Amino acid sequence: MAGQPPPGSIRTRFAPSPTGALHLGNVRVAVFNWLFARRHEGQFILRVEDTDVERHRGEAEASIAADLKWLGLNWDEGPDTGGPCGPYRQSEAQELHREAVDRLQRKGAAYPCFCNEEELAQDRIVDESGGEVHRYPGRCRDLPAEGRAELRAERGSPAVRFRTPDDPVEILDEVRGPIHFNTDDIGDFILLRRDGRPTYNLAVVVDDIRMHISHVIRGAGHLSNTPKQVLLFQALGAPVPSFIHLPTVLAPEGGKLSKRSGASAVGELRAEGYHPHAVVNYVSLLGWSPPDDEEEVFAPEELARLVDVSRIGASDTTYDPDKLRWMSAQHIARMELDEVVGAVSDRVDRARFPLEGDTLRFAVDALRSRLSTFGEINEHLELLFPTPGAEWDAAREELRQDPKAREVLREVRDRLRDVEQWTPDELGRTVRAVGKELGARGPSLFHPVRLALTSQRSGPDLGKVLAALGPEEAIVRMNRALESSKL
Repeated sequence: MAGQPPPGSIRTRFAPSPTGALHLGNVRVAVFNWLFARRHEGQFILRVEDTDVERHRGEAEASIAADLKWLGLNWDEGPDTGGPCGPYRQSEAQELHREAVDRLQRKGAAYPCFCNEEELAQDRIVDESGGEVHRYPGRCRDLPAEGRAELRAERGSPAVRFRTPDDPVEILDEVRGPIHFNTDDIGDFILLRRDGRPTYNLAVVVDDIRMHISHVIRGAGHLSNTPKQVLLFQALGAPVPSFIHLPTVLAPEGGKLSKRSGASAVGELRAEGYHPHAVVNYVSLLGWSPPDDEEEVFAPEELARLVDVSRIGASDTTYDPDKLRWMSAQHIARMELDEVVGAVSDRVDRARFPLEGDTLRFAVDALRSRLSTFGEINEHLELLFPTPGAEWDAAREELRQDPKAREVLREVRDRLRDVEQWTPDELGRTVRAVGKELGARGPSLFHPVRLALTSQRSGPDLGKVLAALGPEEAIVRMNRALESSKL
């Protein structure tokens, strides 16, 4: 095929099923595949496994793609970008899957199975009542041609099963090492359903072969599928890819992480305003440890240089939503101020907080160290624009009880009226100059001004608070405090 990837190139894939929103467990798999491909200058492929007709949701594919783009996990080949190994939707490749089954039947590695649901259910009951692992008993395995013809006439189109060999299967997992599987526990598994639809194990192997996937990176829950897939790779005469099974992620309260157990959907994290790099960073730590145990905060390009299979563990790991929030705060702290302003601007409740231009920029500068997510901006803006109530009354009573505090506040107000450059640095210098002249330092200087401006004794940098409020609002608040605190 023209345009095929060169031999030996690193190719990974993320193959979601569009049955719902992408959650953190899925994202972790996508992240490790993306990082591995980028580290080795390979290709990251997006493949949509959309053959689950009963659970398929049409809008889910677009949602998954949007989530991956928000996270910055750009793919080199996929349904929307194309590539030399398409189609990249599994439903569009079913003829290729059936052709692979035909090849397996011609070489005797697969056979038609006419068993009906009642027979299969009875087989399961017999096995389970005897305490045995259920597997297909091979009823149709060696039917003669005439027997197959009679059953086809009687029961219609058959399913197709793989003829599992007797020898055990060994895989070399790059995280867990060699793993042996007894084929007695596998049995002859179905490749094609009676309606002609391929099963998961068949479709994923055929697609991995035609897309030249070199490394299959996925969760440990897929380990049970791996021996079947290895057998299919071998039967189809294709090289077996390297397998990397990531450790299981547990929910905070225990049990496997899933949407039902509290795994946040990526769309929800985006709506709440998490930093996308923080999500990528955090999920990379669910199973992998960085070389420097003292450092955990990395941009995606840094992770791509650092992540290697040798530091992926096999033990279960636990999702910690508080750690994810902390990670988001760290990434926000690394941003340039204008980037933070741009990220929060559309989230600001302008009806409550009349901020635009410089005042918005100064307000964000004052509050940015408090942000864990961009969605928290309105919560923290309340520090600058507190609602009337008991806190204001208490602040003015404190000023009324302290003549020295009122003197400081009065002098600061008067000096601020003459400030020409209403910037945080200039405002901070002005306040400190007043303190020096009056002999007021530390709390005796800053508390009166803060109480008048925000009703609080502590908070963000005072120069930034003044700059965010603007000259008119700041003077009005100080006047109001002085008037209310008169004896």
